[in-house]
Amino acid sequence: MKHQKNLFLIGGNEDRKPKGELLSQFLSLCGLSPNIVVISGASAFPEQVANNYRDIFLKGGASKVDCILFQDRRDGIHKKNRGLLDTADGVFITGGNQVKLVGTMGGTPFQKYLVEKIENGLVYGGTSAGASIVSRIMIAGGRGSFNPRKNTIKISSGLGILDGVIIDQHFRERNRLYRMASAVSSNPGELAVGIDENTAIHIIDDHICRVYGSNSVTVLDGEEMSFTGFSNSSGSDPITMCGMKFHVLTKGFGYDLAKREPIKSDKLQFFNKKQNLSEVVL
Repeated sequence: MKHQKNLFLIGGNEDRKPKGELLSQFLSLCGLSPNIVVISGASAFPEQVANNYRDIFLKGGASKVDCILFQDRRDGIHKKNRGLLDTADGVFITGGNQVKLVGTMGGTPFQKYLVEKIENGLVYGGTSAGASIVSRIMIAGGRGSFNPRKNTIKISSGLGILDGVIIDQHFRERNRLYRMASAVSSNPGELAVGIDENTAIHIIDDHICRVYGSNSVTVLDGEEMSFTGFSNSSGSDPITMCGMKFHVLTKGFGYDLAKREPIKSDKLQFFNKKQNLSEVVL
């Protein structure tokens, strides 16, 4: 039986209450009374953050929540940590510094096993840095600005759970439109998705995604750009870009990552993890 990837990516600063919309939606994707693994290591206070989410998920209906604190790469080698994924219905990675998180987890036996489990049906949830790291090409840093410039963006490798899509978070709140546009100008074959705070996208099998939450999601598509001046510009000069597609989506709307087109809310039927992609009506 073919399983489908099930990713729930939050733009950060979500409502952290047991009945908050986004965390409740993540739990519902994991099934009834699910077992959850919380991974924390990107923040300055990983244990405090992990315990906070554990309490939220237990109060929200999870039957068991295990926490893994990723402090260094040795945590990615321990068989005990990989074993926790065997009984999990969902894994949730918290926020902080995505470069730190990828640096401690990337390439370890745990990371490889995590990707394998996700490809076989384990539900993945991530907020802030935990959302960004799913990309193959990851935004590693950079500042918000009022023009796209080379020096507003830093790119590195993510965990490669989601190919062909660059994820940014805290999008509107931290003025990240032009840093994401800079990322697309240097990688025009990639889609870029910017997720506002207290907002999420649910991605099924690298294909269909739907927006949840109180704000919006911005999609930039540079595949048909007629010109990008990224390679010819200096670090501080504005970058010329022509023909980039721009979409803003709110709750209930979706996006087809394969066809590269938005889906209107009245055309989008979503499904739980036991249903098939063929049941989505576009």
